[in-house]
Amino acid sequence: MAAVGAPQQQVRMAHQQVWAALEVALRVPCLYIIDAIFNSYPDSSQSRFCIVLQIFLRLLGIFVSSIVLILSQRSLFKFYMYSSAFLLAATSVLVNYYASLHIDFYGAYNTSAFGIELLPRKGPSLWMALIVLQLTLGIGYVTLLQIHSIYSQLIILDLLVPVIGLITELPLHIRETLVFTSSLILTLNTVLVLAVKLNSVIELSLKVMIQRPRVGK
Repeated sequence: MAAVGAPQQQVRMAHQQVWAALEVALRVPCLYIIDAIFNSYPDSSQSRFCIVLQIFLRLLGIFVSSIVLILSQRSLFKFYMYSSAFLLAATSVLVNYYASLHIDFYGAYNTSAFGIELLPRKGPSLWMALIVLQLTLGIGYVTLLQIHSIYSQLIILDLLVPVIGLITELPLHIRETLVFTSSLILTLNTVLVLAVKLNSVIELSLKVMIQRPRVGK
C-alpha cells in the first residue's frame, strides 16, 4: 500500500508545485506594474485632460494590481480568465470595426504562392476568414465566461452580424450602424458579466482571508 501511495503523493506534490509556480508567475507582473507606475511621472507639457486621464489610469493600475496580489489562488485564476474574455471581446469589436469600414474586399485577386488565381475576387475568402475568426473569438468568449444557455448563441450571432452586413453588401451607413450596435451590445454584456463575476471573486477572496487566521488558531 505504501508503494502504491508514494507515486500518487509525488504526483499530487508535483501538481501543487506547478500551480504554485503558475500563481507566482501571474502575481509577479503586478509588482513590476506598480513599480513602473510609481517611478514614472505625467508629462506636464500635455493638456489638463490628458494629465487627469493619466493620473486616473495610474490609480486604476495600482488598484487592480493590488487586488491581484491579495487574491486567493482560485480567485486569481478566475481573474485572469475573465480578463482574457475581455480581451477576446475587445479583439472582436476591433476586427469588426476595421473589416466593415476599412477593408476593400474587391481591391485585389486572391492568389496562391505560385501566382494562380484561386477565386475570382478576394471577398469570399476574406468573408470566410472573418467568419472563422469571429466564431473562434465568440466561442472562446462564452467559454471563458462560462455562459452555457441559449444566450451564448445570441452573443456569437451578435459578433457575426457585421460580417453578414459585409456579405450582403449593405450600404456604408447601415454597416456602421450594425458595427456600432453589435459593439455596444457586446460591451454592455461584458461589463455587466465581469462586474458580477469579479464581485463574486473579490467576496470569495475576502472570505478566504478572514478564515485563514481562524484555521491557524
